[in-house]
Amino acid sequence: MAAGIKNIIPGLHKADAAGKSDAAVPQQTKLVELFENRNLIKRELDQVSAERDALRQELDTLRSQHLESQRQLNNLEQMLADAERGQSAIVYYRLRAVWETCRQQLRLLADDLGSRFEKAERGGFEQDLGRDRSRRLDELAQQFDKLERERRNLRNQLAEVQQQLANLRRFWRKRKRETLQFQIDKLTRQFKPIETRKLELLGAMEVLRNQKLQTWPGISAASKRTVNLWLLALAQYLYLHLTEYNIAEMAHSAGTKTIADVHFGLLNDCLAIGNHIYEVVVKLRTDKSRPEKLRFRTEHLRSVASYASDQDTVPEESCLDYISQTSRLAPTIDAEAEAVAMNVLRRNYWDIRGILLMPAPTAIAAVAAAVPREPGTTGAAA
Repeated sequence: MAAGIKNIIPGLHKADAAGKSDAAVPQQTKLVELFENRNLIKRELDQVSAERDALRQELDTLRSQHLESQRQLNNLEQMLADAERGQSAIVYYRLRAVWETCRQQLRLLADDLGSRFEKAERGGFEQDLGRDRSRRLDELAQQFDKLERERRNLRNQLAEVQQQLANLRRFWRKRKRETLQFQIDKLTRQFKPIETRKLELLGAMEVLRNQKLQTWPGISAASKRTVNLWLLALAQYLYLHLTEYNIAEMAHSAGTKTIADVHFGLLNDCLAIGNHIYEVVVKLRTDKSRPEKLRFRTEHLRSVASYASDQDTVPEESCLDYISQTSRLAPTIDAEAEAVAMNVLRRNYWDIRGILLMPAPTAIAAVAAAVPREPGTTGAAA
């Protein structure tokens, strides 16, 4: 019966097929959305799993650090419970305080001098960039004005020739009109390159105005050398002051070793060391000629410092093997006094290696690229 109705009513079976097709479209869309949501959930799950693993690793690290800190605390309590070992622990932390104080003085000096050089050089750098941009804009503007003058001259010439052509209406002036028309066509063709060049100049000026200024690369290598010489002078100055009672060497041990690795003697020895620490620290704080001593020592280091390359900012260690003594009567360097055999850079006194200003990475890369290699060697092998 249904088949007969479909045969009687033409197109009915086509409508049914179209209806089924329309019904299948939403199902396909939902299926696609389902797969997309599944992939999105999977990506989010992977991200959450990675964050969970990172947090677990961080938790394990913190747990290990906590256990180590607890172990050190227990050892310290046991040490302080013993009169002799307890005094040694007190001396250890007082010497560490001396070490940290000297390191902090180096850090403050580096920050102060670095900020001064940065303020001076950054201002000049930005002014130079501004002047360079203004100069380039002026050059482009002058070229644009020159083109505008050429365009006006062409327009005036064209108007003059067109006026001449308009006055030649007689038939016997045909050859003259052809000559003038040739000139008009020639002048007209010259407008297009001028307009094109004007648009190029306008675009270049717009790009130049919107262009971000070059990033400041940092203070120069010469300024870094000056800062580093002052830091080395201060490190030597502090060492010489703390050589009394061998405080400098003991502070080096306290600053670079754990409390379990050092022992400063019996009870009376530790008490004497404590008094010596107080004495030399007071002398250091009350030294009123310190600025002049540092200035003369810096100039002395400048005269003896050598560098491996033009880009290096830290002197070679070999030129710092000895520390010249300061005169007892003046803040100048005593050239006749016997120098102290100590290299504060090699021994890394007061953690100076981490404070000195190093050359820019681009300069290091340039030096590495300039080093000649043997034929057949690659960059990685070098």
